[in-house]
Amino acid sequence: MKYYDVLLPIPKSYILTYKSDKTLDKGLRVVVPLGKRNVTGIVYKQSEKSEFDYEIRDIIEILDNKPFFKENDITFLEKLSAYYGYSLGNVFAGIISKKILEISGTDFNQDISTHSKLATLNAEQQKIYEEIIKNNDFNCSLVHGVAGSGKTEIYIEVIKHFIQRNKQVLFIVPEISLTPQLIKRVSDRLGIIVESYHSKLTQKQREKVILGFRDGHIPIIIGARSSLFIPSCDLGLIIIDEEHENSFKQEEAPCYNLRDAAVLKAKIFNIPIILGSATPSLESYYNAKIGKYRYFKLTNKFHGGSDSSLKIIDLKGEDKLSGILSLTLYDAILKRIKNNEQTILFLNRKGYSSQLICQNCGETLFCQNCAVTMTYYKSDETARCHYCGEKLKYLQCKCGSNNFMDFGVGTEKAYLILENLFPGEVIKLDADTITSQKRLNSVLKDFEKNKFKILLGTQLIAKGLNFPNVTLVGILNIDNIFSLPDFRNNERAYQLLTQVAGRAGRFEKNGEVIIQTFNPELPVFGLVNDEKFYEYELNNRQMFSYPPYFKVVRFIFSHIKEHIAKESCKKIEYFTKGLNLDLKILPAVPAPIYKIKNRYRFHLVIKSKNHNDIRKTVKLIKNEVDKLKLSTLNFKIDVDPYFFL
Repeated sequence: MKYYDVLLPIPKSYILTYKSDKTLDKGLRVVVPLGKRNVTGIVYKQSEKSEFDYEIRDIIEILDNKPFFKENDITFLEKLSAYYGYSLGNVFAGIISKKILEISGTDFNQDISTHSKLATLNAEQQKIYEEIIKNNDFNCSLVHGVAGSGKTEIYIEVIKHFIQRNKQVLFIVPEISLTPQLIKRVSDRLGIIVESYHSKLTQKQREKVILGFRDGHIPIIIGARSSLFIPSCDLGLIIIDEEHENSFKQEEAPCYNLRDAAVLKAKIFNIPIILGSATPSLESYYNAKIGKYRYFKLTNKFHGGSDSSLKIIDLKGEDKLSGILSLTLYDAILKRIKNNEQTILFLNRKGYSSQLICQNCGETLFCQNCAVTMTYYKSDETARCHYCGEKLKYLQCKCGSNNFMDFGVGTEKAYLILENLFPGEVIKLDADTITSQKRLNSVLKDFEKNKFKILLGTQLIAKGLNFPNVTLVGILNIDNIFSLPDFRNNERAYQLLTQVAGRAGRFEKNGEVIIQTFNPELPVFGLVNDEKFYEYELNNRQMFSYPPYFKVVRFIFSHIKEHIAKESCKKIEYFTKGLNLDLKILPAVPAPIYKIKNRYRFHLVIKSKNHNDIRKTVKLIKNEVDKLKLSTLNFKIDVDPYFFL
């Protein structure tokens, strides 16, 4: 009889010992009993103990003939656990879904296209391509290319190079639902039907991709964040497109950043990784600046066209049509319609209005479960909370009145206003209207075919859309970004403005970008599409002790009783102040969103130049929180936080 430690997707009791009369290799999937249920885990190692003072239960079933996860896959999980401060079981549960763990075998049939399409790189692209493929061991390349400069063309040629050498490629993008164009383009160029991996796949489709990649039948996957954790046969390259994207940061435990996790995986697997963006994150830009990453700059647009002209409109001194559209932007849209050209309009708010105020007593309508205002939707006359999902059909203030006035403009209201100004010319793209992949494809196809002249949307429209006939981009209002208590505000605004602006003039036609704001004096507006932004913002970060010069960790405490959340956070603050480590400790205070889903929230933020001191602090604080023995307390560790709400 042999004894095995089995890694389970259970946050606390994550490694338990079981027995089997068979010899089992590390990485095999097995089904084991846990209490009254059966759980799928993986063989972690043969137990060093052979005698126990408690009963060891039998492994029920062995799911694989060969290890499902390789040694490197398990090392990757261990490193993530150590860096982000969560138990190995918590990491396992948080990133390896049950849908991966519990798949069964399936016959594999690869769809092959008959012809691949050729493309010629320009001199700038060719030089970068040749430099990237020189080294097949671990190295990180940052490809910084203006919108429309042809980063994807370089990716495809590099992918082709590795596939021809029988290596596999992971190509990860932030918004897989918006990339049918990309998948078709890569498929055509490689001569195969490229597989995608994301949450909308059926179980059968998911099994085909996972087993096909693990067994080497699939050479490339274009996938969402979760595809990073699919086991491979012979992985040779990782590409992270739009590496700056906030959506690459997971907010649930373990709070990992996909970009950083991908670099870690590439290092463990000793393979190259490419990070690409028109607006790199400050961290990646800094790593390139100090020589940690190789840096490649693309300055020319692949399909021609010049940089879009930029105009800033001060809404304080401008007449506005229906409260949202300056006369300057209205005239510019009208000009495009007359020229049979198209416009993209960006608004960073969903719904009809962002605030409802009682006309009887002046109170704002807040969510009953969260410390946030309810968003009004005129389409079904409901108020909704975007944090807990609460939906109110019958609106009533505490004073008993149901007479509300709406303030703030969301995409729903903007659509109705624009449709009134430009009848039959407007189509809307946001998370509320795009309920399926089919609906999304329909909207994009209609706009691509010039059935509509105006595309109105939220951040979805900033990600990878490519329409040759778009010559105008209008930012209706972005000022709400600057109201957030977050050191990344400038970076987010710069990235969003530059990315959205990059949708105009991508081909032969020149583009124009018009930004409406109540705060035109903010420096970021003068730095859109300007690399000087990075030096400006790096100086700010260094001055105020923020990344990339300092490491930051945020600890969040939440409880249904306010005093327990507060006292727990304060205790940890005092404990941390007693540590003999090089730390900057910000006071324990209520989180900016004080309550979510009826749980009160307090947070503690620490900063340090010393990475080892941060790791020690995370470990010590985690142990101290365990000593509080409060099972009802939710405690979250967020290393390298991207959001502070």
